Amino acid sequence: MRPGRGFFAAVIISCCIANSAVVFAAESVAATNGYSAVDAILAQHCLDCHASKDPEGQLVLESFDSLVKGGELGAAIVPGKSHESLLVQMIEGRFKKEDKKKIMPPGKREKLNPAEIATIKAWIDAGAPPPQAPIAKTLTVPKIKPKGVPRIPVNALTWSSSGGLVAIARYAEVELRSASDLHLVRTLSGHEGNVNAVSFTADGKELYAAGGQPGWEGEIRHWNVSDGKLLKVLSGHKDAIYSIALSPNGKVLATGSYEQKIKLWDVATGRELKTLTGHNGCVYDLAFRPDGKILASASADRTVKLWDAESGERRDTLSQSLKEVYAVVFGPDGKHLFAGGADNRIRVWQIGENAAETTNPILHSKFAHEGAILRLAISADGKNLLSCADDRTVKLWDAGSMEQRLVLEAQPDWPSAADFIDASRVLIGRLDGTLSLYDTSTGKGDVQTARAK
Repeated sequence: MRPGRGFFAAVIISCCIANSAVVFAAESVAATNGYSAVDAILAQHCLDCHASKDPEGQLVLESFDSLVKGGELGAAIVPGKSHESLLVQMIEGRFKKEDKKKIMPPGKREKLNPAEIATIKAWIDAGAPPPQAPIAKTLTVPKIKPKGVPRIPVNALTWSSSGGLVAIARYAEVELRSASDLHLVRTLSGHEGNVNAVSFTADGKELYAAGGQPGWEGEIRHWNVSDGKLLKVLSGHKDAIYSIALSPNGKVLATGSYEQKIKLWDVATGRELKTLTGHNGCVYDLAFRPDGKILASASADRTVKLWDAESGERRDTLSQSLKEVYAVVFGPDGKHLFAGGADNRIRVWQIGENAAETTNPILHSKFAHEGAILRLAISADGKNLLSCADDRTVKLWDAGSMEQRLVLEAQPDWPSAADFIDASRVLIGRLDGTLSLYDTSTGKGDVQTARAK
């Protein structure tokens, strides 16, 4: 039996109601959040091509002012007239170039859904009002009771020679432990999400810890080590932070995020100095050259980039890696840069004085592990390089010749964090939450501890 007219009428009515609901919801979002709702959509879909660094068509979509300014084709929006706005024509696929319709984002990239398009149109039709005071965001996390004892992995760690302490980054907190026997000294709590990176100041008196909620916000917490007092909280990244580096003079803090950006912060004031764009993947690691003039970044886009730390200018892109790059570290002399990642190799470059293109030749490309290299650390004298991989191995290398010196005892889980404590010991942290100190001459572990209760 064929459906009658009533059936088709019901379908049409249902479709109209559904479409009306989408438009109404979009108008409600636009009315409540204004530009912030539009900004979130553009950040998700458009900044690969329209960030401030090398924007396609000179159209930058990072801020309200740059959106209103438009690009080489003119104004991107016509306030009050979404149908005539170039931005809407592009995302709806109505824009023509050389008699061919174009739709943005291009290629196979995920297109905006009807609700997102409706949100942008509703904001434009409302006159494209500028952003008001920042709207406080709230995150609701469902309470799910674990069936077993959850692991609390070691995400990162670092050692302070001045303070004799190690900082252990875990979920929502940082542990400060004695470097001599790993006993717990203090816990720094209150972080949002995972803490993914930690860095002491040179005198060991203060600590920076970075992380955040994925897809939500990144944060950096600045702590006083002696009493555990929170000094300040820095925010600005729109996704979780995975890397942090403090300049040798202690004046500039660099942070790298899953949103593909690097931010430079003034340590004294907490003010954001610059945003460095150019990576097309998460920035997993950062390292300042010992003279503080060059910043190196390792990314999921398979590259290591070199930046002028003062101007923010990109000096060179080292693109020899075949897969994601997770770790990068300078040697103490500043002339050699080490990097490792998912292609199981450690690469070594000789870095020129200005780190300009053609002045940074590759010296080694060493197949080092049977799994992805997760962490690298170098001894204070620059003679030994430590590498950790997801094949559960940790190795010591001669940093000059890249000849293998030693393989540490087999690891019970991924060695996710590592640092030299002194010339004779290294500390390894793992995904199962445990820590071990190892002798660098024998590779034997002499202390092991689980997370403090």
